[in-house]
Amino acid sequence: MKNLDQNIIVTNFASNFNLTPRETEVVAQLLKQMTSTKLISEALGISTSTVRNHFENIFRKTKCENKCEVAVLLYKELFSKMKSFQSLARTPKVLVVEDNEVMCEVLASSIENLGMSVRKVTDAESVLPILESERFDCVISDIRMPNKDGVELLSEIRKAHPIWPFVILVSGHHDYDVDELLNYGAVAYVKKPFKIDEIFNLISSYFIDDLIQRNQSMIKSKEIHKDFEEVTLDLTKASVGTGGAFISFKDLPSILSAEVGKFYDFNVKVEEDNSPVKISAEVVWKKNDGEPNAGVGIRFVSITPQVDSYVKKLISQNSISSFIPNA
Repeated sequence: MKNLDQNIIVTNFASNFNLTPRETEVVAQLLKQMTSTKLISEALGISTSTVRNHFENIFRKTKCENKCEVAVLLYKELFSKMKSFQSLARTPKVLVVEDNEVMCEVLASSIENLGMSVRKVTDAESVLPILESERFDCVISDIRMPNKDGVELLSEIRKAHPIWPFVILVSGHHDYDVDELLNYGAVAYVKKPFKIDEIFNLISSYFIDDLIQRNQSMIKSKEIHKDFEEVTLDLTKASVGTGGAFISFKDLPSILSAEVGKFYDFNVKVEEDNSPVKISAEVVWKKNDGEPNAGVGIRFVSITPQVDSYVKKLISQNSISSFIPNA
Protein backbone atom coordinates (compact mmCIF):
# COMPACT_ATOMS: atom_id res chain seq x y z
CA MET A 1 0.00 0.00 0.00
CA LYS A 2 1.34 3.41 -0.92
CA ASN A 3 1.62 6.09 1.75
CA LEU A 4 -1.07 8.66 1.32
CA ASP A 5 -0.48 12.39 1.50
CA GLN A 6 -2.66 13.15 4.50
CA ASN A 7 -2.29 16.88 3.94
CA ILE A 8 -4.08 16.53 0.61
CA ILE A 9 -6.83 14.48 2.25
CA VAL A 10 -7.32 17.12 4.96
CA THR A 11 -7.27 19.92 2.38
CA ASN A 12 -9.93 18.16 0.29
CA PHE A 13 -12.00 17.52 3.41
CA ALA A 14 -11.75 21.19 4.40
CA SER A 15 -12.74 22.28 0.90
CA ASN A 16 -15.77 19.97 0.87
CA PHE A 17 -17.07 21.47 4.13
CA ASN A 18 -15.83 25.05 3.65
CA LEU A 19 -13.59 24.99 6.74
CA THR A 20 -11.39 27.95 7.63
CA PRO A 21 -7.58 27.48 7.73
CA ARG A 22 -7.62 27.28 11.55
CA GLU A 23 -10.54 24.83 11.53
CA THR A 24 -8.57 22.75 9.05
CA GLU A 25 -5.60 22.67 11.44
CA VAL A 26 -7.88 21.52 14.26
CA VAL A 27 -9.35 18.72 12.11
CA ALA A 28 -5.85 17.62 11.06
CA GLN A 29 -5.04 16.82 14.69
CA LEU A 30 -7.69 14.07 14.61
CA LEU A 31 -5.60 12.19 12.02
CA LYS A 32 -2.79 12.18 14.57
CA GLN A 33 -5.08 10.38 17.06
CA MET A 34 -5.22 13.60 19.07
CA THR A 35 -8.74 14.00 20.47
CA SER A 36 -8.18 15.89 23.74
CA THR A 37 -9.08 19.58 23.56
CA LYS A 38 -6.13 20.37 25.84
CA LEU A 39 -3.62 18.49 23.65
CA ILE A 40 -4.95 20.12 20.49
CA SER A 41 -4.68 23.56 22.08
CA GLU A 42 -1.08 22.85 23.09
CA ALA A 43 -0.19 21.50 19.64
CA LEU A 44 -1.61 24.56 17.87
CA GLY A 45 -0.67 27.17 20.48
CA ILE A 46 -4.23 28.37 21.07
CA SER A 47 -6.54 28.33 24.08
CA THR A 48 -8.85 25.43 24.90
CA SER A 49 -11.87 27.73 24.58
CA THR A 50 -10.75 28.67 21.06
CA VAL A 51 -10.45 24.97 20.18
CA ARG A 52 -13.98 24.37 21.48
CA ASN A 53 -15.29 27.28 19.39
CA HIS A 54 -13.62 25.88 16.29
CA PHE A 55 -15.14 22.46 16.94
CA GLU A 56 -18.59 24.03 17.31
CA ASN A 57 -18.18 25.54 13.83
CA ILE A 58 -16.83 22.25 12.46
CA PHE A 59 -19.79 20.32 13.92
CA ARG A 60 -22.21 22.78 12.32
CA LYS A 61 -20.54 22.64 8.88
CA THR A 62 -20.11 18.84 8.79
CA LYS A 63 -23.48 18.15 10.49
CA CYS A 64 -21.64 16.04 13.08
CA GLU A 65 -22.53 16.01 16.77
CA ASN A 66 -19.10 15.31 18.23
CA LYS A 67 -15.37 14.85 17.52
CA CYS A 68 -15.83 11.13 17.04
CA GLU A 69 -18.24 11.64 14.13
CA VAL A 70 -15.90 14.19 12.53
CA ALA A 71 -12.98 11.75 12.84
CA VAL A 72 -14.99 8.93 11.28
CA LEU A 73 -16.03 11.21 8.41
CA LEU A 74 -12.41 12.24 7.89
CA TYR A 75 -11.14 8.66 7.94
CA LYS A 76 -13.79 7.63 5.42
CA GLU A 77 -12.32 10.24 3.10
CA LEU A 78 -8.85 8.89 3.81
CA PHE A 79 -9.64 5.24 3.29
CA SER A 80 -11.76 5.73 0.21
CA LYS A 81 -8.35 6.13 -1.46
CA MET A 82 -6.90 2.94 -0.02
CA LYS A 83 -6.97 -0.67 -1.17
CA SER A 84 -8.99 -3.24 0.74
CA PHE A 85 -8.64 -6.96 1.33
CA GLN A 86 -10.79 -7.78 -1.70
CA SER A 87 -8.06 -10.06 -3.13
CA LEU A 88 -8.13 -12.35 -0.10
CA ALA A 89 -10.36 -15.40 0.07
CA ARG A 90 -11.62 -14.51 3.56
CA THR A 91 -12.17 -11.19 5.30
CA PRO A 92 -9.93 -10.61 8.35
CA LYS A 93 -11.88 -10.28 11.57
CA VAL A 94 -10.48 -7.78 14.07
CA LEU A 95 -11.34 -6.96 17.69
CA VAL A 96 -10.38 -3.41 18.73
CA VAL A 97 -9.88 -2.77 22.47
CA GLU A 98 -9.54 0.90 23.48
CA ASP A 99 -10.97 2.60 26.57
CA ASN A 100 -11.14 6.01 24.86
CA GLU A 101 -14.48 5.90 23.05
CA VAL A 102 -13.47 8.41 20.39
CA MET A 103 -10.20 6.63 19.60
CA CYS A 104 -11.96 3.25 19.65
CA GLU A 105 -14.50 4.45 17.09
CA VAL A 106 -11.85 6.09 14.90
CA LEU A 107 -9.57 3.04 14.86
CA ALA A 108 -12.45 0.61 14.30
CA SER A 109 -13.93 2.68 11.49
CA SER A 110 -10.60 3.11 9.74
CA ILE A 111 -9.89 -0.62 9.86
CA GLU A 112 -13.43 -1.38 8.68
CA ASN A 113 -12.93 0.96 5.73
CA LEU A 114 -9.97 -1.19 4.69
CA GLY A 115 -12.40 -4.02 4.05
CA MET A 116 -12.11 -5.88 7.35
CA SER A 117 -14.80 -7.05 9.76
CA VAL A 118 -14.44 -5.18 13.07
CA ARG A 119 -15.91 -5.35 16.54
CA LYS A 120 -14.96 -2.72 19.11
CA VAL A 121 -14.99 -2.77 22.92
CA THR A 122 -13.99 -0.15 25.48
CA ASP A 123 -13.81 -2.54 28.45
CA ALA A 124 -10.88 -4.99 28.52
CA GLU A 125 -12.79 -7.23 30.94
CA SER A 126 -15.22 -8.17 28.16
CA VAL A 127 -12.55 -9.46 25.76
CA LEU A 128 -12.06 -13.04 27.01
CA PRO A 129 -15.81 -13.86 27.07
CA ILE A 130 -16.05 -12.51 23.50
CA LEU A 131 -13.11 -14.66 22.35
CA GLU A 132 -14.75 -17.72 23.91
CA SER A 133 -17.84 -17.30 21.77
CA GLU A 134 -16.47 -15.70 18.60
CA ARG A 135 -13.35 -16.31 16.51
CA PHE A 136 -11.15 -13.33 15.62
CA ASP A 137 -7.97 -13.21 13.55
CA CYS A 138 -6.48 -10.22 15.32
CA VAL A 139 -6.86 -8.23 18.55
CA ILE A 140 -5.60 -4.64 18.53
CA SER A 141 -5.39 -3.34 22.08
CA ASP A 142 -4.27 -0.17 23.76
CA ILE A 143 -1.77 -0.74 26.57
CA ARG A 144 -2.75 1.95 29.05
CA MET A 145 -6.30 1.24 30.19
CA PRO A 146 -8.05 1.41 33.58
CA ASN A 147 -8.72 -1.76 35.59
CA LYS A 148 -6.69 -3.96 33.23
CA ASP A 149 -3.90 -2.82 30.93
CA GLY A 150 -3.17 -4.27 27.50
CA VAL A 151 -0.27 -6.41 28.71
CA GLU A 152 -2.42 -8.08 31.37
CA LEU A 153 -5.04 -8.67 28.70
CA LEU A 154 -2.41 -10.10 26.35
CA SER A 155 -1.22 -12.54 29.03
CA GLU A 156 -4.78 -13.71 29.60
CA ILE A 157 -5.41 -14.13 25.88
CA ARG A 158 -2.19 -16.13 25.39
CA LYS A 159 -3.02 -18.34 28.37
CA ALA A 160 -6.46 -19.17 26.98
CA HIS A 161 -5.44 -19.07 23.29
CA PRO A 162 -1.68 -19.72 22.95
CA ILE A 163 -1.29 -18.80 19.26
CA TRP A 164 -4.47 -17.35 17.78
CA PRO A 165 -5.67 -14.61 17.49
CA PHE A 166 -2.50 -12.60 16.98
CA VAL A 167 -2.28 -9.46 19.11
CA ILE A 168 -1.00 -6.00 18.19
CA LEU A 169 -0.42 -3.57 21.07
CA VAL A 170 -0.63 0.21 20.61
CA SER A 171 0.23 3.02 23.02
CA GLY A 172 1.65 6.50 23.30
CA HIS A 173 3.38 5.89 26.63
CA HIS A 174 3.99 2.70 28.60
CA ASP A 175 6.45 1.13 31.04
CA TYR A 176 7.43 -1.94 29.01
CA ASP A 177 10.38 -2.65 26.73
CA VAL A 178 9.62 -3.96 23.24
CA ASP A 179 11.35 -7.28 23.99
CA GLU A 180 9.00 -7.79 26.96
CA LEU A 181 5.88 -7.19 24.86
CA LEU A 182 6.99 -9.63 22.15
CA ASN A 183 8.04 -12.17 24.76
CA TYR A 184 4.55 -11.96 26.27
CA GLY A 185 3.15 -12.92 22.85
CA ALA A 186 2.35 -9.70 20.95
CA VAL A 187 3.35 -9.82 17.27
CA ALA A 188 4.07 -6.08 17.27
CA TYR A 189 3.99 -2.86 19.25
CA VAL A 190 2.85 0.26 17.38
CA LYS A 191 3.52 3.66 18.89
CA LYS A 192 0.86 6.38 18.85
CA PRO A 193 0.32 8.42 16.80
CA PHE A 194 0.53 5.72 14.14
CA LYS A 195 -0.16 5.56 10.43
CA ILE A 196 -3.04 3.24 9.67
CA ASP A 197 -1.13 1.65 6.79
CA GLU A 198 1.31 0.34 9.41
CA ILE A 199 -1.59 -1.52 11.03
CA PHE A 200 -2.81 -2.62 7.59
CA ASN A 201 0.58 -4.12 6.69
CA LEU A 202 0.84 -6.02 9.98
CA ILE A 203 -2.65 -7.50 9.72
CA SER A 204 -2.28 -8.40 6.05
CA SER A 205 1.07 -10.11 6.61
CA TYR A 206 0.07 -12.25 9.59
CA PHE A 207 -3.39 -13.00 8.22
CA ILE A 208 -2.02 -14.81 5.16
CA ASP A 209 -1.92 -18.58 5.74
CA ASP A 210 0.00 -19.54 2.61
CA LEU A 211 3.72 -19.55 3.47
CA ILE A 212 4.97 -18.38 0.07
CA GLN A 213 2.43 -15.55 -0.15
CA ARG A 214 3.20 -14.50 3.42
CA ASN A 215 6.93 -14.43 2.67
CA GLN A 216 6.33 -12.29 -0.39
CA SER A 217 4.12 -9.90 1.56
CA MET A 218 6.52 -9.48 4.48
CA ILE A 219 9.69 -9.10 2.43
CA LYS A 220 8.27 -6.89 -0.31
CA SER A 221 10.36 -3.75 -0.95
CA LYS A 222 12.72 -4.58 1.94
CA GLU A 223 16.48 -4.20 1.59
CA ILE A 224 18.05 -7.47 2.73
CA HIS A 225 21.60 -7.25 4.07
CA LYS A 226 24.09 -10.09 3.61
CA ASP A 227 26.32 -9.49 6.67
CA PHE A 228 25.70 -12.94 8.19
CA GLU A 229 25.31 -15.19 5.15
CA GLU A 230 28.71 -16.78 5.78
CA VAL A 231 27.81 -18.00 9.29
CA THR A 232 25.34 -20.68 10.35
CA LEU A 233 22.78 -20.33 13.12
CA ASP A 234 21.65 -23.54 14.79
CA LEU A 235 17.98 -22.94 15.61
CA THR A 236 17.89 -26.09 17.74
CA LYS A 237 20.13 -24.24 20.23
CA ALA A 238 18.29 -20.92 20.06
CA SER A 239 15.19 -19.73 21.90
CA VAL A 240 12.46 -19.91 19.26
CA GLY A 241 9.00 -18.35 19.46
CA THR A 242 5.95 -18.36 17.24
CA GLY A 243 7.31 -15.59 15.03
CA GLY A 244 11.03 -15.26 15.65
CA ALA A 245 13.97 -16.16 17.86
CA PHE A 246 16.39 -14.84 20.47
CA ILE A 247 20.04 -15.12 19.43
CA SER A 248 22.64 -14.55 22.12
CA PHE A 249 26.03 -13.05 21.34
CA LYS A 250 27.59 -16.13 22.91
CA ASP A 251 25.96 -18.41 20.34
CA LEU A 252 26.63 -16.13 17.38
CA PRO A 253 29.28 -13.47 18.24
CA SER A 254 29.19 -11.89 14.78
CA ILE A 255 25.60 -10.78 15.27
CA LEU A 256 26.87 -8.12 17.66
CA SER A 257 27.11 -5.84 14.60
CA ALA A 258 23.43 -6.26 13.70
CA GLU A 259 21.31 -3.10 13.68
CA VAL A 260 17.74 -2.81 14.91
CA GLY A 261 15.27 -2.27 12.07
CA LYS A 262 17.45 -3.86 9.40
CA PHE A 263 16.68 -7.08 7.54
CA TYR A 264 19.31 -9.80 7.13
CA ASP A 265 19.76 -13.16 5.46
CA PHE A 266 20.70 -15.99 7.81
CA ASN A 267 21.81 -19.57 7.20
CA VAL A 268 20.03 -21.76 9.74
CA LYS A 269 20.00 -25.41 10.69
CA VAL A 270 16.98 -27.15 12.16
CA GLU A 271 18.25 -30.73 11.91
CA GLU A 272 21.71 -32.09 12.69
CA ASP A 273 22.19 -34.05 9.48
CA ASN A 274 20.67 -31.56 7.03
CA SER A 275 22.40 -28.72 5.21
CA PRO A 276 21.69 -25.12 6.31
CA VAL A 277 18.85 -23.25 4.61
CA LYS A 278 18.51 -19.51 4.03
CA ILE A 279 15.92 -17.39 5.80
CA SER A 280 15.41 -13.64 6.14
CA ALA A 281 14.65 -11.87 9.39
CA GLU A 282 14.32 -8.39 10.87
CA VAL A 283 16.26 -7.40 13.99
CA VAL A 284 13.53 -5.89 16.20
CA TRP A 285 15.46 -5.36 19.42
CA LYS A 286 19.01 -5.62 20.74
CA LYS A 287 20.55 -5.89 24.23
CA ASN A 288 24.20 -4.95 24.32
CA ASP A 289 27.02 -6.70 26.13
CA GLY A 290 26.79 -6.09 29.86
CA GLU A 291 22.99 -6.19 29.87
CA PRO A 292 21.11 -9.29 31.06
CA ASN A 293 20.51 -11.75 28.19
CA ALA A 294 22.72 -9.85 25.75
CA GLY A 295 21.72 -10.60 22.18
CA VAL A 296 19.13 -9.78 19.54
CA GLY A 297 15.50 -10.63 18.87
CA ILE A 298 14.79 -11.45 15.24
CA ARG A 299 11.40 -11.60 13.51
CA PHE A 300 11.09 -14.16 10.74
CA VAL A 301 9.98 -12.51 7.48
CA SER A 302 10.88 -15.22 4.96
CA ILE A 303 11.35 -18.86 5.91
CA THR A 304 11.42 -22.20 4.13
CA PRO A 305 8.79 -24.96 4.56
CA GLN A 306 11.43 -26.94 6.48
CA VAL A 307 11.93 -24.14 9.02
CA ASP A 308 8.19 -23.48 9.19
CA SER A 309 7.55 -27.15 9.98
CA TYR A 310 10.26 -27.17 12.66
CA VAL A 311 8.88 -24.05 14.37
CA LYS A 312 5.30 -25.35 14.37
CA LYS A 313 6.40 -28.69 15.80
CA LEU A 314 8.46 -26.96 18.50
CA ILE A 315 5.55 -24.69 19.43
CA SER A 316 3.17 -27.64 19.69
CA GLN A 317 5.51 -29.82 21.75
CA ASN A 318 6.50 -27.08 24.20
CA SER A 319 3.28 -25.01 24.38
CA ILE A 320 5.15 -21.87 23.31
CA SER A 321 3.15 -18.64 23.21
CA SER A 322 6.03 -16.12 23.10
CA PHE A 323 6.30 -14.39 19.74
CA ILE A 324 10.00 -13.63 20.17
CA PRO A 325 11.61 -14.90 23.41
CA ASN A 326 13.91 -12.46 25.21
CA ALA A 327 16.15 -15.08 26.83
